[in-house]
Amino acid sequence: MHLATRTKLLLIAAVLLTAALVGPGGGALASGSSPSPAGTVVMRMGWTSDPDSLNPFVGWASASFEVWSLNYDQLVGWDPEDFSSTDTGLATRWDVSPDGKTYTFHLREGVKWQDGEPFTADDVAFTYNYIVKNDMYAFSIATTGIKEARIVDPLTVQIVCSEPKADLLRIWIPILPKHIWANVPPKTAGEFVNKTPIVGTGPFQCVEFKKGGFVRMVANEDYYRGAPHLDEIIFQTYQNPDTMTADLKSGTIDAAQGVPQAQFASLSRTDGLQAVAYNYRNWDYLCFNCYTGAGSRGAPVLKDERFRQALNWAIDREKLAQIAWAGFAEPATTILPPGQWSDPDYHWQPPANAAYDYDPAEAGRLLDTAGYRDANGDGVREAGGKPIVLRLWADTDSVEHQSEARLIAGQLGEVGIRAKLEIGDMGVWESMVWNYEGDVYAPDYDLFVSGWDGYFDPGQTLSTFTAGQVEGWNEPCWVDAEFDRLCAEQAVTLDAAERQKMIWRMQELMYTQTPEMVLTYPQYLQAYNTAKWTGWTRVLGGEGPAFFVSQPDTYLNLRPVSSGDSGGGSTLWIALVVGAALVVVGVGAWLVLRRRDRAVED
Repeated sequence: MHLATRTKLLLIAAVLLTAALVGPGGGALASGSSPSPAGTVVMRMGWTSDPDSLNPFVGWASASFEVWSLNYDQLVGWDPEDFSSTDTGLATRWDVSPDGKTYTFHLREGVKWQDGEPFTADDVAFTYNYIVKNDMYAFSIATTGIKEARIVDPLTVQIVCSEPKADLLRIWIPILPKHIWANVPPKTAGEFVNKTPIVGTGPFQCVEFKKGGFVRMVANEDYYRGAPHLDEIIFQTYQNPDTMTADLKSGTIDAAQGVPQAQFASLSRTDGLQAVAYNYRNWDYLCFNCYTGAGSRGAPVLKDERFRQALNWAIDREKLAQIAWAGFAEPATTILPPGQWSDPDYHWQPPANAAYDYDPAEAGRLLDTAGYRDANGDGVREAGGKPIVLRLWADTDSVEHQSEARLIAGQLGEVGIRAKLEIGDMGVWESMVWNYEGDVYAPDYDLFVSGWDGYFDPGQTLSTFTAGQVEGWNEPCWVDAEFDRLCAEQAVTLDAAERQKMIWRMQELMYTQTPEMVLTYPQYLQAYNTAKWTGWTRVLGGEGPAFFVSQPDTYLNLRPVSSGDSGGGSTLWIALVVGAALVVVGVGAWLVLRRRDRAVED
């Protein structure tokens, strides 16, 4: 190789090395993503489950909501401390009519869509009417009670309800651009491919998405709350959480969602990293097929409330929390976890004299009393002269759910109930719960273990168990007249204290009748780099997560640690490495030139 060429290559290597090391977010690009311009401030986050869809009428995965919460804005913002309503959304203020049926929202001036089109009240009215008038199922729970949205003027819109709507300021609805979505027929909205770049008004725009690979989002420099301090966010998908954790420790990525339980302690001890364990309105549960319609394919015993109540005493929830979740969970009671709401607190805790506890003997006594005895002494109880054998399902994507299911199968066996365990993917679950034979709904399962995150508003979470949600989100297909009546009443009750009483009673009904047995309150695990970044914003008074919260605060507050900030040693370290690299390359170049001089002398 020509000596001058070798010198040039060494100098080019120095420049490339400098570019790779200087600036936060340094490290390997997400596989297949476009390279970021030099000097770009990139924050890289790892996750183990990426968006199932970028279409907000289809997707349901947490990763999808994280992308939407950054790409789109909502009408009303939320305070990260307690999720009370704030003026940080597209509306700067709102008025409520004396009868509580009409909300008038005054919108921000000068907001633009990310393609440059102006944002107006027409976009808000279109979004709400598109959902309400076409009964778009993805948001039907949120829009219950809304009649229509009316345009008052370009910056004023009214939401008109048939009755007072207690949760209107707490519903999660992304405001969509009319000039794009008006071209999508409502009947085919579920088939619409929300191609990148996705157009919203949010602080970041999704510009690339590779399923199983990455999501790339770029900052909206014209964002109304101020331009983000980040230029880009790259969400990197990992198949192996241990690999993700190793990359977090090495600095290849800056944050991780879903870190392994076995790695949590190690991350907690790693300088420059903050590891967080939190519950975020989520619970694990054992669902019973309570459907009484003609198409039911579930075991008949599950329709008996006494049978379901007895099984509560057979399940050791403490053991599930300690073994299945390695201690990163707590025994649970109701579907509204504690510590999520304040003033008022909507979590109902059963009194000691009404609480289910682990007591296999009591479970056996109640099953005997209900007529489910082991008549032939073979260790399996009978119903109608036949042994009680229940199908128990858990999903392949969750090791914890599988572990819970195995423990439950053993514990049921101890009280004479045989459970046949099956592990399958989520497609199997969907085909079981929403099974049809022709036009007849025929849910074809007995028991399954799963988990769910509730809505911000507790009434919305509870409304998924009403009669109207059978064949929808009401997985156990449980129907109770008092529950339905209370659900309708709480939805129109604006007095928070009165509404709390109704929501408590609804939880009590579910707890007593047990259409699904709430097992544990698991903790999600995440970790992030505090040596390179400042501004991580944890919700719920600093006790909740810093990201994966369906709101943009962390991403807006996050910025590189400067040399003057605490933790700036990482910046100094990078400078030293770059300097050392330049010295090495410089020495190499000198040696090359020196060798050329010697060649001339020879």
